[in-house]
Amino acid sequence: MNYRTTSYTEIEAAVSRYAAEITGFDPSDWSNNLDNWALSNDNGDIALFEQEYAGVYSGHYFFLSRGKEAVKAAKSLLKSFWTMNEDAKVIRGLTPLENLGARWMNRQLKFKSYGVVKTPVGPCELVILTKEEWRINNE
Repeated sequence: MNYRTTSYTEIEAAVSRYAAEITGFDPSDWSNNLDNWALSNDNGDIALFEQEYAGVYSGHYFFLSRGKEAVKAAKSLLKSFWTMNEDAKVIRGLTPLENLGARWMNRQLKFKSYGVVKTPVGPCELVILTKEEWRINNE
């Protein structure tokens, strides 16, 4: 079962597994912004959707699930996000090129690649999924 959480301790626990790769993220501040969405499930997987502009969110996932189970969880969490957040129109992501697992997941979720961009953490693939594209791929 998926649910929205504003618990900074739950968000912090999920993100802490990747603490060495993340800079400048304060779970308490992030969770206090009700424009941001954190969705979790009973398996301890969590997806963060940070509002960048009205209707535009940057997505991040932190999963305990792996392989096919992770894809299943991600699809379910995306469905919950689009269904629960009527204002959401676009999810975008920046994935480090060396993170092959996350890039594979992006493809499984039908995010479109818009090429490589330079970021403070190095080159990343820019991916975007619109609500309409998601609907078309999930009908």
